Amino acid sequence: MDENLENAAQEFEKDLNNAAEDTWKPVEETSDQAQAHIAEAAETVEGGWSEVKDEFQQASAETWSKPETPQTPPAPQPEADRWGAPETKAADDPNRWTGELYTPEAEPPAPAEAPKAQEAPKVVDYTATPPAQPEKKDKFPVWAIVLIVLLVLCLCVLLPILILGGSLVAILENASIFVPSLFI
Repeated sequence: MDENLENAAQEFEKDLNNAAEDTWKPVEETSDQAQAHIAEAAETVEGGWSEVKDEFQQASAETWSKPETPQTPPAPQPEADRWGAPETKAADDPNRWTGELYTPEAEPPAPAEAPKAQEAPKVVDYTATPPAQPEKKDKFPVWAIVLIVLLVLCLCVLLPILILGGSLVAILENASIFVPSLFI
């Protein structure tokens, strides 16, 4: 029985190893192909870079000292609003809209008469009373502020001492119960 079990385990191990090798072979082949593509790409880039580098180094001083040809300025664009539509000067004309309605069959209205100058209303001068000043409130006394700060500091210091002291006393009282039993 043990031999059958060992034989089955060895056979399973062989099958597992064969399956692993069969699975690994395509991975290695793909890796080799990718490595070849990378090497070709590196050679291409390196060759192109060396050509550019050589051209740069071989350029003469005459080539570098040539005056630049002036570029022609771009054609002027008409002014546009924020959506890109061309703006017209008529849009800025204050007399563009007069508030008159136009009907094609009606006669144009008679020009409006200029309004008559009216007398300006009389301005009555008066003196305003100055605004009432609010009552000055007395400042909070400094001694009261100092007293409050000291009270808060005392509470912050004394309260933990009282709490820890009370718990320490309780621990010592309970410890006195166990001390005689240590000597027995």
